[in-house]
Amino acid sequence: MGRSNAYWTSNIYTDPAVEPNPAAPLEDLPASAAARFRLLREGLLQIEGVAEQVRFMGQTWQWAWEYGIGNRKLCWLHFMRSGVDVTFTLSENEESRLNKGPKIAGALSRAIVEGQRTGPVKWCWLELADRRAAEAFLSLARRKAEWLAERPALRRTPRAQGGGGPEEIETE
Repeated sequence: MGRSNAYWTSNIYTDPAVEPNPAAPLEDLPASAAARFRLLREGLLQIEGVAEQVRFMGQTWQWAWEYGIGNRKLCWLHFMRSGVDVTFTLSENEESRLNKGPKIAGALSRAIVEGQRTGPVKWCWLELADRRAAEAFLSLARRKAEWLAERPALRRTPRAQGGGGPEEIETE
């Protein structure tokens, strides 16, 4: 998963002061890469509850398109001179479920094997060099979204006026 500094400097959106328009890659990428972005973006946004956010992720990642359900992240799309790439995370449980489910595409499987574990999650990177890779990733994103929907999100319960007790955590 670890990418070199040279890789990250090929990001086409580098100015931290200028937030790119969410649709900018459709105009800024070569036609084939723009078509993959369109496929990915539409596919991700069709997943129930998924939101898109363009975020500056620091000097290494620079600008990335983040897709998540609430505070749970599905992936980050990176726009490089070479095309569209994706970073995604998998928990140990999600990785185990993938291994028990239908076979996944070879490139996707390689990305997971080569991913770097940081605490409870594995960070994986995949070059989306063609439509097949983009569709394989979308299939994974849909499965991950289903798994996220199975786990209730934590939220804080409102405290009564004048209440002094500790906040309770409740699941939805």
